[in-house]
Amino acid sequence: MSVSSIRSAPKFRQTALLIDDQSTVLDIHAAILKSLKMNLKIVKMTDPVEALEWMKNKQVDLIITDFRMLQMNGMQFVQAIKSAGHDLLRSIIVVTAIKDKSVHQELLAAGASACLTKPAQTQELANIAKTLLEKSKYQYGLAQVN
Repeated sequence: MSVSSIRSAPKFRQTALLIDDQSTVLDIHAAILKSLKMNLKIVKMTDPVEALEWMKNKQVDLIITDFRMLQMNGMQFVQAIKSAGHDLLRSIIVVTAIKDKSVHQELLAAGASACLTKPAQTQELANIAKTLLEKSKYQYGLAQVN
């Protein structure tokens, strides 16, 4: 069964994966995504290695991840996703307390879609997430044409 046939099923919902070792941050990011009213499936994880394993058999439309994690940092996580060879879009937003713009630029060069400084501004994160989720819909021809 192809991705497009799965995605065109009546009950299909886009998936957003949130990764952070702080449950409060996961809850805040989940609330921001729920506020978009896009009927998303939201998966929260605290372990990036576990998240990588989980993603092997899942289609994920959006990933919001922390940078500083025990098992690997955000750069290693982005590189692992991009080097996995998936042909499916994986939009990644990295949220970090690091304010060094060179780190942000390195993350973007490695394949992150956006890099935000913690605490991420609610409206900024919501706008970027919505844009990336809409982009994913268009990639698979799922957007409603009026």
